[in-house]
Amino acid sequence: MSCRVALTTSRSPSKITLELVNDLANSLPGVAKIVRGKKSFMALLEEAVACGARYIAFVWDRRGMPSALLFYDIGRRAWKPYMLRISGVRTRRDFPVFVARRPPARSAVIVDLTRGELGDIFAEVFQYPILYDLDAVKGRFDTVVLIKKGEGYVVEFLGPDLGPRASSLKIKKVIYRCID
Repeated sequence: MSCRVALTTSRSPSKITLELVNDLANSLPGVAKIVRGKKSFMALLEEAVACGARYIAFVWDRRGMPSALLFYDIGRRAWKPYMLRISGVRTRRDFPVFVARRPPARSAVIVDLTRGELGDIFAEVFQYPILYDLDAVKGRFDTVVLIKKGEGYVVEFLGPDLGPRASSLKIKKVIYRCID
């Protein structure tokens, strides 16, 4: 199995966090889910290296809800200096229409309507092309990662028909931290 990003959770994740991770692993090409269980960080690192990942993405869980998205750079052996603070998740069940799980995505693009830092972060980690016009991507990619303004940022995962494909995220803010 080859992947660019290994996706995992904190220990004892909630059902919402597990659903989010499953949706992301299915919707984002080059992303492989690693079941955390009671594995140590070193065991996660070994499994990510075995699948060929460049980054490990952690969906941190707090009080039963996803609270942050952190990235670990395997090549540099260091955390990325930013943390994406998650303020809300809208699962496929929360949409007003039924959203069936689609087959695993083979291509993806980032459409950043905010032209902000979040699109650049996703482009760096996931290595997807970044565009700024939603009309240019209809029917061309299996997944469209749409970033738009809301209270902070709203990240939607759309299918080729620009309908919902997976859970959506509200990113309250990007927190930059000092990493030694």
